[in-house]
Amino acid sequence: MMKEITIEPVTRIEGHLGIHATIDTESRRVKNAHAAGAMFRGLEIILRGREPSEAVLITQRACGVCPVPHAVASVIAVDQTYQASPPPMAVVIRNLVHGAEQLYDAEVGVINLEGPDYSEHAVKSFNPDWWDEAARTRAERSDIHGFRTIADIMRALNPMEGELYLRSLLVQKAGHNMAAIFGAKHPHVHSFVPGGVAKANLSPSDIESYLTLLMHHVAFTKELVTATDDLLDFVLAQGYDEVGKRPVNLASGGAFDDPDAYSAVYGEMTEWGRRRMVSPGMILNGELVTTDLLEINVGVREYTGSGWYSDDWEEEFKTDPAGKRISREHPWNKRTEPMPAEYGRWDDAYTWVTSPRWWNWKGDGRDHVIEVGPLARMWVTAKAGLVPASTGNSIRFELPEALVPGFKYSEAMEVEWKIPEWPNAVERVRARAYYHAYTAHCMLEMATRMLELMKAGKTGVWNEYKKPDEGIGYGVTEAMRGMVSHWCVMKHGVIHNYQYQAPTTWNASGRDADGRPGPYEEAIIDTPITEVGAPDGWKGIDIVRVVRSFDPCLGCAVHVYVGDKKKEHELLPFALPIK
Repeated sequence: MMKEITIEPVTRIEGHLGIHATIDTESRRVKNAHAAGAMFRGLEIILRGREPSEAVLITQRACGVCPVPHAVASVIAVDQTYQASPPPMAVVIRNLVHGAEQLYDAEVGVINLEGPDYSEHAVKSFNPDWWDEAARTRAERSDIHGFRTIADIMRALNPMEGELYLRSLLVQKAGHNMAAIFGAKHPHVHSFVPGGVAKANLSPSDIESYLTLLMHHVAFTKELVTATDDLLDFVLAQGYDEVGKRPVNLASGGAFDDPDAYSAVYGEMTEWGRRRMVSPGMILNGELVTTDLLEINVGVREYTGSGWYSDDWEEEFKTDPAGKRISREHPWNKRTEPMPAEYGRWDDAYTWVTSPRWWNWKGDGRDHVIEVGPLARMWVTAKAGLVPASTGNSIRFELPEALVPGFKYSEAMEVEWKIPEWPNAVERVRARAYYHAYTAHCMLEMATRMLELMKAGKTGVWNEYKKPDEGIGYGVTEAMRGMVSHWCVMKHGVIHNYQYQAPTTWNASGRDADGRPGPYEEAIIDTPITEVGAPDGWKGIDIVRVVRSFDPCLGCAVHVYVGDKKKEHELLPFALPIK
């Protein structure tokens, strides 16, 4: 017997995403799935004819949760468009603002957005046998995080009342405040400009304030990583390893530039990209095929796929600035032309999300469905061997002592994230927790770089440049949810074409012309159903655990409004016990 289920909205924040799935109730497996983005933004259209520098501010409005990575990718693209290389101190400041947001955003995902799906309220409702076992299972790392049993960790994830849930909200403030020290405000920072940053009167007190707040994250991440490990090890032991499983096709744009290496020269991206603290790279079928940002850029194709868009555009560019062949579907050629159509036609166009694919132009010559996110960037960084923490199959580093009132573990601690057997719902959440720890480690090093530049008197934050009449640029970095890329084409001093891909553009993509599902859809299809009860009462908790493990980010919404009525999906809150 087949059961169809539609879950909309799926996310607790940044909604406008729906999932339509077909479940075989006898085998208890998902047989088919479609992910539908239900909102059109149009920022790429809004940018046409504007000054390229305005894109740095406007594209941040794509998201109120993760605006800074858009600012980083955009300012890199505009740096190249203007040929405006910033001084080292400006690169450090951009990194510190970016890292601050990554710190707050990681714990938002693990604790406040994904954690409730494994909370006491959710588990008792959908997997009550787990709860009984969790109450009997001792938490192995309790000496660090302080929770005696797995049930205690689940209870701590209850929204608006659990200890971890509430403490995460408090620590998040430190991330916002850290970003505002050098970004003027957060969200939507104001200090990023082509050629540097607009930060006047840089002083030692700025870095002192930043470090004080950073140590809150250093202290908290030790609890976050160990509690997450204990919880997720338990979930895997319940037979959850195939939930959200998909092929090992992953991409990272890398993040946190070396201030002595970064430049606004497109042809130099290979070198300075490999010197990032988070490594760029493309993994196909488990093999790392490149760590070259130029090669990654050349392979990007953005098809309209199952999106409500026209694919009628001109191929203006045959090659990139380095002379490498690019396709008609490359974002320097692609245009955004919406064509709204009927919702729910799953065999036709059904989403506002396009279908990015990566063309393995140096290998098999085929397009590949790619997943981005914390799991992808940790996997790439571990395999690439470009940073000291990389071992080839793990990322290993040490966090220093952090004696901060209100936190449970003050001693120095070695942290090691290991490449899992395959991507699944559990490992995506785990990687996000470990990325929080690795970001704290990176920002400690970046703060040291700032102090060194201050001592050397290298405090300049902007380089003067002469704006050309024409230009082209490509900017890429990592948002919390994965690789974010911006492309700018300037003609006659204004934007001729601007394209950007958020991480969710990759992950939430629909079927392409060859019928291949996007990463969400791939991960849902064949996922086992663990939810108790009769099939006609299933709510789809396993499906939303899969999708939320990617931490979807489309448009800000948690409710659906129908006329003057408000509809709240049963799987969204878990703020109160399910009745």
